[in-house]
Amino acid sequence: MPYLYLVRHGQPDFAGNYDSITDLGARQSTWLGEHFAARGLQFARVLAGTLQRQVSTCELVMNALDGPRDFTQDARFNEYDHQSLLRFFEGDRLQAIKASGDRREYFAAIRSAMQKWSRHDDLVAGGESWAEFGARIGAGVTAACEGLGRDDNVLIVTSGGVIGRYTSEVLDAGADAAIQLNLQIRNTGVTEVIHPASGNARLVSFNAIPHLERADRMHAVTHS
Repeated sequence: MPYLYLVRHGQPDFAGNYDSITDLGARQSTWLGEHFAARGLQFARVLAGTLQRQVSTCELVMNALDGPRDFTQDARFNEYDHQSLLRFFEGDRLQAIKASGDRREYFAAIRSAMQKWSRHDDLVAGGESWAEFGARIGAGVTAACEGLGRDDNVLIVTSGGVIGRYTSEVLDAGADAAIQLNLQIRNTGVTEVIHPASGNARLVSFNAIPHLERADRMHAVTHS
């Protein structure tokens, strides 16, 4: 019955290369690794998606832990292609949103695109269907837990959309819940799930940031 720790990557560079983490994102990641180390956590298996923001976060977390620092990159934990979704579903107003630089409008457009995507049966140009997105995440989690015992911990460093989609499946909550959960997940937020070999997975905690919950780190709580 492996115990999963699903971690969203550190703060990305929203104003530059989104597939990288900022200096603050690096600190968030290191602090999380130090928190795990202070708890004496050991991971039987560590995985990350192949996106650079996921890999960089995982490297920094692992550097703060005692023991081996190797981890496996698995593209099944990559985020959905939000640029393809925006172009496909929100193309008419996308340039105006980008030009405005308004983050609220940008994330409102992502919410709208995801809602349309979840109700769209076919492939999205340059991307995948909503059903395929869920299926690849489920397959990745199953593979991550394969052959492990009931007391083994698994660390998966991924993105908000992956965590929201998987959490909604655990809760049997549907697409609207997955989208809502996705847009609430904080950078380096930790979601814990018990994943038994048979039967239903169980959510233990969602979007926790114990490594940031102190007065001198409140500035480090970020969502984008």
